[in-house]
Amino acid sequence: MEPAVVLIICDTLRQDVLDVYGGNARTPFLRKFLRDSVIYRNAIAPSSWTFPSHVSLFTGLYPKEHGVHEERNSRLMSLQRKNGSLKAERLAEYMKSRGYYTIGLSNNRMVSSFNYFGIGFDAFLSFDPLPSTKARQEVLEAARIGYSPRDILFRLLKQRKFSEIFKYMVAYYRSERLKRDLDFPLDKGARNMNDLLKSMYFDEKTFLFLNLMEMHDPYNKFSLKEQWQDFTGIKKISDRKVNYFKKQYALEAEYLDGRLEAIVSTLKNKFDYENSMIIITSDHGQAFKEHGYFLHGDYTYDELVRVPLIIKYPKSRKFGAKKGYQSLVNIKKLISDIIEGGTDESLTTETAFSETFGLMMGLPKEFSFRRHYVNSLHNKLRKSVFKDGFKLTLNGTDGTVEEFLKGEKPVEKKDFKDEYKDLLNELKIFNAGDRFVFSD
Repeated sequence: MEPAVVLIICDTLRQDVLDVYGGNARTPFLRKFLRDSVIYRNAIAPSSWTFPSHVSLFTGLYPKEHGVHEERNSRLMSLQRKNGSLKAERLAEYMKSRGYYTIGLSNNRMVSSFNYFGIGFDAFLSFDPLPSTKARQEVLEAARIGYSPRDILFRLLKQRKFSEIFKYMVAYYRSERLKRDLDFPLDKGARNMNDLLKSMYFDEKTFLFLNLMEMHDPYNKFSLKEQWQDFTGIKKISDRKVNYFKKQYALEAEYLDGRLEAIVSTLKNKFDYENSMIIITSDHGQAFKEHGYFLHGDYTYDELVRVPLIIKYPKSRKFGAKKGYQSLVNIKKLISDIIEGGTDESLTTETAFSETFGLMMGLPKEFSFRRHYVNSLHNKLRKSVFKDGFKLTLNGTDGTVEEFLKGEKPVEKKDFKDEYKDLLNELKIFNAGDRFVFSD
């Protein structure tokens, strides 16, 4: 009998925060889950942000191949159109062709039917971590005026809009009470998702996709204004604040571990757990200034593209470690092989790639005067290749080498000439036919 297949994306979860990968976040559920599962230690996301990485996960294609990615003058709405017109077979479409009932649940508004991620699913529901209320809508409306209650107050006072001050003040306190009641931002919808799963009926032959947002910003004391000031070089976030966010991120991972335990427990009552395939991974990581960059997108540093990958196979089959890398683009083929009774051979390849194509979103109007700075630093075409324990990252806009690593350690090209030449050749083959400036 073909297994139920569950694909859980822990959005924005980097690999090295988890104790099962040597990190500081304590994850007792994942440690227990490993008894039935296989852990992969060289999993690579094809991009460092949600949209292109999910399209790659669903199609088995790298961003350069499916084309649903950011460009210097192409933003989110154009990606929506690209995704809607993409002709490649999606994972959900393949599963339907095999007779599976396909269901998707997403706490990420970007991963939604509106953006055509529901293609191939019999049912796809995306819902906001915070429910829509009149107070919340008014708070979002106020956010167009300023980045904080203080900003909003001063701007409204300056405009002499005294009645709106009272309206937004009431809405703000109601919204804050809602966040406390829902334990936001620690919980970003996972508890509600599990409650929904408990109420649902599943056929044994089901493909279930879940996107959980607990690891994604915002975190406690997070300021969008501070983030944009840092990104545009106006005012850098202090080391103290960054370290605080790192601790919050680890706390999120520990909380997420508990939510995963609850969800898997629910699924055990819905499916034949012994005969199920459960994949736990992430679409990308999160940076905390390890390379001077905060949050995610725009770069392909390890903290952004090395992700966890833990898979429980039907009958809890175990597969030995293999030399190479597990790109998320191989997940679709792996699922196909497993439901046909095969092994995990197709998951691991000699090389893996990750790529970004420019800014993932435009600048807010308040920061448009910093466009030259942002373009000169962030808005670049970048591609990385992983092979034989080495990593090479090239900036294809400026023709510069941004990273040459052996393991996690930067090394000199002159000391590893053959390895460098090999990686450069791999990138040239991978990038064949595309505009990219190479530096030999």
